[in-house]
Amino acid sequence: MTDSAYDFSHVSALPMSRDGSSSGSDGMSFISRLGTSSLFPTSTRDSDAMSVSSRRTFSPQFQANVATPVDVPKILEEKINTLLEESVLLKQEKKYGEALEKAKEAVKKEQMMRKRDSDKSRGELMFSTLFNLASAYEANSMHDKALKTYSICLTKQRGHPFAGRLRISMGNIYYAQRDYPSAIKCYEMALDQLSKDDQATRSKLRWNIGNAFFRSGRLREAVKNYQDVMDSNPDYQAGFNLFLCHYALGDEDAMKQDLMTLVGICANNSIEDHVVDQVLSAQNEAQIDEGADNQSLVVLSAYDQLLLTAARLVTSSLDKADGTVGYDWVCNALEDNQEHVTTSLELDQAIKRLKRKEFGVATEMLMELQQKCKAVASTNLSCLSFLGGNNQKASKYAELAIEADRYNANALVNKANCFFIDGDFVSAKDLYLEAVEIEADCFEPIYNLGLLCLSQGDIASALQAFEKLHKLTPNNPEVIYQIADIYDLQGRYKDAIKWFSVLTARIPNDSSTLSRLGQLYLNANEDPQEAMHYKLESFRNYPLDLDIISWIGSKFVKDELYGKSTYFFQQAALIQPNEVKWGLMVASALRRVEEYESALREYEKLLKRFPDNTECKRNIMTLRQNLGT
Repeated sequence: MTDSAYDFSHVSALPMSRDGSSSGSDGMSFISRLGTSSLFPTSTRDSDAMSVSSRRTFSPQFQANVATPVDVPKILEEKINTLLEESVLLKQEKKYGEALEKAKEAVKKEQMMRKRDSDKSRGELMFSTLFNLASAYEANSMHDKALKTYSICLTKQRGHPFAGRLRISMGNIYYAQRDYPSAIKCYEMALDQLSKDDQATRSKLRWNIGNAFFRSGRLREAVKNYQDVMDSNPDYQAGFNLFLCHYALGDEDAMKQDLMTLVGICANNSIEDHVVDQVLSAQNEAQIDEGADNQSLVVLSAYDQLLLTAARLVTSSLDKADGTVGYDWVCNALEDNQEHVTTSLELDQAIKRLKRKEFGVATEMLMELQQKCKAVASTNLSCLSFLGGNNQKASKYAELAIEADRYNANALVNKANCFFIDGDFVSAKDLYLEAVEIEADCFEPIYNLGLLCLSQGDIASALQAFEKLHKLTPNNPEVIYQIADIYDLQGRYKDAIKWFSVLTARIPNDSSTLSRLGQLYLNANEDPQEAMHYKLESFRNYPLDLDIISWIGSKFVKDELYGKSTYFFQQAALIQPNEVKWGLMVASALRRVEEYESALREYEKLLKRFPDNTECKRNIMTLRQNLGT
């Protein structure tokens, strides 16, 4: 959504824009039309030097060059005009600090001039200097001082024909400060002061008011103002903002009508350069690339991007029950000249089919789209074939995608993957590197390159690839795991502990990572309590891992904590009820803690289930003799 600063390029006395630059033709033309002098002084003498006593006499040859008290205000006015022009030019050059100093000096000289001359006709000059100072404050992000100066200007020049413009500037400042109620108030006051014949200006003000209402959560008031804009001066961005309001309100009928309105607006109209509101900006999610031929890519204009976003939202809103209702309605609503938008929607529909695991339908749709967007469709078909295990067909589609767009990094990765599976590691590596050259931040080729180096025993290159990828995606657990695993393979246990600890911070409930970290503490001869801690955490998150259970139980037996080991051996017996060793371990632990009766009962249970087990028979006889039974 756009909430750009108000543009008054068609008005001579234009307020400053948000960036502090003048949006009029120039600063002097503004002052000249207000009736002040446009002469530029050639003398640089200070005004005080020119203010001399009339009683002092001079020689005749110098009297013509001496300023009389009557001439001083005119000279000051000339200096003020010069300072105003310099301030405006400095703001245009984005030298905001210097522009502010010039503006302050102009205000001081204007105040000095008013003390010497009470001519009311020069009130316009006071308005000009104050306005220029306020806009300079605004350009330097000194918003409070800018608002105060604008207020002073309005107070001293009540009923000024440009008061509405000042209200707009004040509204823009309040909007930047997120004080939306105050911004709305200023915009509405400015709207009341504008002529009804100035429809273009009124439409832009309505737009700003709508943005402020949207930001403050008052969607219905925003709808009213956007609708006024569309009624007086239809614009596709205002129409898109109106659509978003109806989407937020859940009004599907209004959304449909808004989409039809957007379709009706000619896409060839010139697009004004507005500052896009980040909250309401349309983010195109389709693959948009440059180069290649017209059939290979889906290239969307700014208008098409907004229209595509609106079409997607309508589709998702109408597809709650049936996945094709919204899609069919939107495709029928779009006219024949919206082929790019329709193609993007068809791609979306194919991807949606893939997510629903309707691979056959998705494949058919992608094959039909090959004629419209060869690179994108072929890339998806290649990936789909690769995942399906058809490496030959995946390679074929990858070649078609590369043929359509040589700079398609995804297609290069797909082809490299096919070489990787076929064992052609040299060709695979070359294509991975080429994909990285095209898109330096592309995840897949760097990650796969690291795996390829690992498979070839080039651990140093693999580590380099994963560390580079870690800089691009610092929170990716797969990359962190690969780095930790490489350090473990190199025997650098302390470094491996460091990286596995980072990994547990990202995925704290992964039992295998916790178990691996515990084992690393043992390998590094570090704190054994830390090793036990991570082994226990691994068991807590996944109590069915027999290796972990066996290790913990055996560790407790080794430390002569037989009572604690009993619980873990019982858990193992529940997991493998047909394995006699777990029951024997439980009974043995009970004997060691001198719970002979419990141990005898455990052995007797085992003998019923395993009547041929001689160890059970022997231990039963021994325990009965000890107990005298």
